[in-house]
Amino acid sequence: MRKALRKLAPVWAAMLLMLPATVKYPVAAYAEEPQRSFVIIGETDLYAREGGGGRSLGSISPYQNVLLAPGAPFNLFDERKPEEWLKVRTWLGDRWIRDDERVLYGTYEERKKTHTLIGTTRLFDRPDVETDTGQSLAPQEIVTIAELRYGPKYVIKSPRAHVQSGIWYQVETTWMGPKWIHSPALMENVYAKSVDYDLKLTGAETAYEVPYEEGKGEAVEPGVVHALAKWQYSPYAFTVITWYKVQLPQGERWIKPKNEVLEDYKALNETVKLTTKTRYFEERMPSYDRNVWLEPGAYKAVQSVGEWTQLETPAGLKWVNLKRALLERPEGIVPIEETVKLTAETQTYRFPATGEMAHLKGFFSPQEVQAFEKWTSPEGAVWYHIKTFSGTEWVKQ
Repeated sequence: MRKALRKLAPVWAAMLLMLPATVKYPVAAYAEEPQRSFVIIGETDLYAREGGGGRSLGSISPYQNVLLAPGAPFNLFDERKPEEWLKVRTWLGDRWIRDDERVLYGTYEERKKTHTLIGTTRLFDRPDVETDTGQSLAPQEIVTIAELRYGPKYVIKSPRAHVQSGIWYQVETTWMGPKWIHSPALMENVYAKSVDYDLKLTGAETAYEVPYEEGKGEAVEPGVVHALAKWQYSPYAFTVITWYKVQLPQGERWIKPKNEVLEDYKALNETVKLTTKTRYFEERMPSYDRNVWLEPGAYKAVQSVGEWTQLETPAGLKWVNLKRALLERPEGIVPIEETVKLTAETQTYRFPATGEMAHLKGFFSPQEVQAFEKWTSPEGAVWYHIKTFSGTEWVKQ
C-alpha cells in the first residue's frame, strides 16, 4: 500500500493537495488560525501521529506548498530542534511530517519571468545551499520558471534571521537542465533615484559598471564627481547600503563608498551675509545647543554640502544651516522687558518657527515670568522669549 501511495504521490499532489492558491477553505471555520505556509523541497513521508512510528501513509513530492493544520501547535519564536514535527493539511487529511531540511517556511510558485543578472551566481541542484553544482551563471538576461520565497525557522535571534531568509529561482539551463540560483543580484531590483549634484569622495573608491562588487573594478581617486542616481537598500535590520551612479571620464559607473562622501557638494569662495544671529556647529549635525551664535554680518563661505555652509569665523571654520537660521532666529526679533503669564495650558518651544517643542501642556504651574525678546510672525502670532530652569524657550501668547 505504501509503495502504491508513493507512486501516486506526484499525481495526487498536483491534483488534490490543498494549495492556498487553488482551493478555497471556509473562512469562518479557520479565520482565527495562522495560515502558515511551508514548501516541500524533498520527498517527505506522511505519518498519522507526531514522531512517526509505524509505516508512512504516503509522501509529498517536491516542489509543493502545504499549510499548517488548523489548531496544530506552532510557535515561530521557539527554537526548532532537529527532530521537530509539523502537522499539515494534505489530501489524506491532517498528517505529520518531519520539520527537517526538506521543509522551508515560505511559498513556492511556478511562473515564467525574465530577469537580468548583474553578478555571477552559483547553480544548485535544488533550493539547498548544500547542493552546489560547482557551476555558475555569468551576468546575463535569464528566464526563471519558478520562485521559492522563504523565511527563518526561528526568528527570536533577529540578527541571524536574515541569513535564513531569501528567495530561490529555478532556471532552465541548456547543459544541465533545471537548476536553482539563490537570492541573485538582479538589475530589476535596483530602485535608483535620479539625482543631479556633485559628490565629493574623501577617500579612494572602486567603480563598477553595475551596482555589484565583482572583479577588481576601477580605481577612483578622492575628489569631486557628478552623481546621476542614488540607490539605497537594507539587506537586513540596522544596515543600509548605498550605491551612487556617477559620471566618470570613461563613462557612467557605480560606486559603493567605503569612505565618507559629501552629497550636493560645492566649493565656494564668496561672501555670505547673515541677517540674523545664527547658530554654528563644529560638524554638519544639528543639536539643541543654544549657546553658540554668530552675530549678523558678512562671512566668507568656503564650501557647502546640501543645506550646510562652512564659514570662516573669528572662532575658526564653522558650519551653519542658512535655511534653518531664519526659522530659529527670524528677522524682526526685538528686545523687551515684559511679564508673561504661564498656565497649565502653556506649551513652550525651542525656537519660534521650527515647531520643535520644549515642554508640553501641564508642565508649568500658573506663574509669571520675564520675557526678554518678542517676535511677531507674518500671520500676526506674538512670540515671547523667556528664561526657564532648563534654558531659554519661546512661548506663543
